[in-house]
Amino acid sequence: MHFDSESSPGFAIGRVAYQIRSAMAAVLKGAGWPFSPEETQTLITLLDAGKPLSMNELASRMIRDPTTVKRQLDRLVEHRFVDRNVSSEDARIVIIALNRRGEQKLTKVLPLLDDLRRTALEGISKSELGATQNVLRKMQTNLTKHISEG
Repeated sequence: MHFDSESSPGFAIGRVAYQIRSAMAAVLKGAGWPFSPEETQTLITLLDAGKPLSMNELASRMIRDPTTVKRQLDRLVEHRFVDRNVSSEDARIVIIALNRRGEQKLTKVLPLLDDLRRTALEGISKSELGATQNVLRKMQTNLTKHISEG
């Protein structure tokens, strides 16, 4: 059986994800930003949450394993962008919060990332984008179900 990678959505998604990450890294580096795209995604996820999250909640929202997220958080804590504390309800739970310094610094690079988003979406209509997002959500749901059944 021949596998045609050109018609595989997974390969296309992987290529676009790589290009987005590379472009994001270049934009962040050009701005003198000290963090990788993944570390920046961690900050954005905390900002979007609007509240502190447990390590597991954060990892789940980012679809990353907690060990990877912990390594990213070590740098963010070291640079004093996030606070890491033990839960007052359960000492086994680590709570992560974007602090004021982190939020202020992050809001300075968000416009640059928004410009990159607009560049990536040039020539794509709202209906095309909506359809793409719906398809990706369905694929994610299907794969999540497949993983949990396997």
